Amino acid sequence: MEAIETSVPLESQKRVGVDWSDLPVDLLQEILKKLHDIFDFVYFRAICKKWRAATSISDLPPQLPWLLQEHRSGSESLCFYSLLSDKIRTIHCPMACNKHLIGPSHGYLYAEGLPHSLLNPLTKDEVTIEPGSFVCPFLVCMGPDPIGSNDYMAFLHNDLGTARFYRPRSCEWNSVALPLNDVGRESCLKGMYYMKDHETDNTVVFNIACGSSFVIPSPKILDSSDQVYFVESSGKILRIVKSVDLSSPVSTPNYCFNIYQLDVEGEIDQGRWVKTNSIGNQILFLDFHNGISITASPSTGFRGNYVYYIVSPDDECFVSCGLYKYNISDGQAEKVLCPFNNGWTWLVPNLVSSLPAGHN
Repeated sequence: MEAIETSVPLESQKRVGVDWSDLPVDLLQEILKKLHDIFDFVYFRAICKKWRAATSISDLPPQLPWLLQEHRSGSESLCFYSLLSDKIRTIHCPMACNKHLIGPSHGYLYAEGLPHSLLNPLTKDEVTIEPGSFVCPFLVCMGPDPIGSNDYMAFLHNDLGTARFYRPRSCEWNSVALPLNDVGRESCLKGMYYMKDHETDNTVVFNIACGSSFVIPSPKILDSSDQVYFVESSGKILRIVKSVDLSSPVSTPNYCFNIYQLDVEGEIDQGRWVKTNSIGNQILFLDFHNGISITASPSTGFRGNYVYYIVSPDDECFVSCGLYKYNISDGQAEKVLCPFNNGWTWLVPNLVSSLPAGHN
């Protein structure tokens, strides 16, 4: 007897739905690992109660920084550009109104105004910073993770001879006299304050806790237009020198970057700068004053060993303003398509509320 093959009518097939809430938890967590845009993460958790229960904010995959558009005075909205999603994200943040925002950072921006504070635009957490008796301080650098780590922020007095260091986690101030009177770009990294001496181009490293300092000689004499950044990258301290690229066409000048790694054999005060052509799977994001390092994830399509940097309209190099990326391996720079021509700084978005004790 010949077998008869049966099937469900097409109309019945159309009526069969999929209950997405029945997906196993382990599969949901595998899907979550592929979500590298913070908004996709939020949408994922909003699907249903089971999907939300299967994840927590601490499961958020590592994020690429957003570029903050220069903030308009009086505006209660902040505009960010996401490299990953190629979208502009607008966030209502009334606490940022009439304030000058400074980064780059993980989660928090420094909001210079009344009051001075650290501000997370996504969670609306705000950490007020009271300068006390320190008259007219201005921020020169902040650690890459001012709330999540135990590092310092550095404020200078107008005479550039006195500095105050603030540790947001413990709300502690530390006042010191600087070992030099003329400083450029600086960074607080792992309890050390790194400064470039303009006269010698050497690096002066100041131990904030004990007040001592030492000098690391510069590997080469710099041009007056060179800019120096100090960035912690995957546990290493980098010295990044941004220079005008003399090999680029005169009609379209651009920048090149020489990167040095702090080589320490024994004590840190015996360290020296060693040039490197690779930072591995790290990506550097620089604004006009400071920088941060992010680990590249293969699933995002962004490769390591690159520098992303901002060129402002009044840049002395006369490079077309906007966003650029520099390939450390081959020394080539190219412009990145970006809707902002007045990008200001970087923010790594973070949904975790991590206010230190003593703050609301």
